[in-house]
Amino acid sequence: MVSTVIIQVYVIYGFIFLLFLFLAIKLLIRSRNRISITLSMVFIIPAIGILFNILYRTIDDYYFNLIGNKLTIYLSSLALINIYFFAKIIQKSQVGFPLSRQMTIFLIYAALLAVLFVIPDGVEFEYEGGIKGIEGYNSRSLDPLDLGVPVFSTAFFLYGIILSQTVVIVLIFNGVKQYKEIGKSSKFGKKYIMVLSGMILMDIVIVSSYLFNWLNKPIGRQISLYLGICIIPAAILLYLGLKQEKKEL
Repeated sequence: MVSTVIIQVYVIYGFIFLLFLFLAIKLLIRSRNRISITLSMVFIIPAIGILFNILYRTIDDYYFNLIGNKLTIYLSSLALINIYFFAKIIQKSQVGFPLSRQMTIFLIYAALLAVLFVIPDGVEFEYEGGIKGIEGYNSRSLDPLDLGVPVFSTAFFLYGIILSQTVVIVLIFNGVKQYKEIGKSSKFGKKYIMVLSGMILMDIVIVSSYLFNWLNKPIGRQISLYLGICIIPAAILLYLGLKQEKKEL
């Protein structure tokens, strides 16, 4: 358990944080208009979440761990809404999809996701021996250090997965619809395939995090560790697809 947590947090997540930050900076260097800022949020928001993940594991205070873990899953779930905004701007133009509407939708979705923070006992950390909560934290092994693993309650799992997947389903539906309208042989059609593929890969990571932290089985956490690597090709596909769309506007 301990070695899995260390590898996942400091090796995999550390690299992903740098990758997301790099892609966001590249987008903002090219242009700082509304489209570029919207695209950069696809990478900046989850990068902040990953940073919180690394920080709370490093600081290692039980209650900060709870807040940090919720922030990580919250920001990861929040990021994909920006792909919807980008698609709407492309489809309707910046005039047809005004900034005020974009901000309203973003704030409503952010507020709905924020319910995750107030679900009673939504997240608890479990330590060696299956001891959960502050009791497990106080009695854990210090050599080697037992960082514990987050365990999601059924209410936390269901609320987070239903809300996040509703957004993903809308994104996929709209993406497939626009892909059919554009045509698979066109340059824009190929870019939509990259965006959809990247979005699905990123969503696999989000779903696995919800699912396996809820199931709380060692084999599930190993699977989640391996699936976490999907975020790397996901980020690259999203960047290439979205960047090319912006480049041709």
